[in-house]
Amino acid sequence: MKDVLSLADAQALMKDGDVGRLIKHHMAEAQRAAAHRRGLVLRYPDLAEKLTQAPINHSRPDVWNGFIPPATDCTGAINTAPCRPALLALVAEAEARTGQPAHRHDAAA
Repeated sequence: MKDVLSLADAQALMKDGDVGRLIKHHMAEAQRAAAHRRGLVLRYPDLAEKLTQAPINHSRPDVWNGFIPPATDCTGAINTAPCRPALLALVAEAEARTGQPAHRHDAAA
């Protein structure tokens, strides 16, 4: 299966009654993206340490699984959690340091 599903792909899967496959695909992609973000941030001790500071406040850097809260909730309301922009900034800084292109985290997180 390709990494990105188009709307037509999703509609075809639903038409074929294979919604479980669609869900599994997106869950696996979200887990891969989170693991990638986690690895990027934990690579840099100064960035990892920021995971324990406000507004993120994890007990230890290694407990962060790479998840970034979504931009909106299921009703479309904007997510105002203060940890979201802080996590986005940490990931962006880690990407800049590694020379990797920035990724859109809104859809994946």
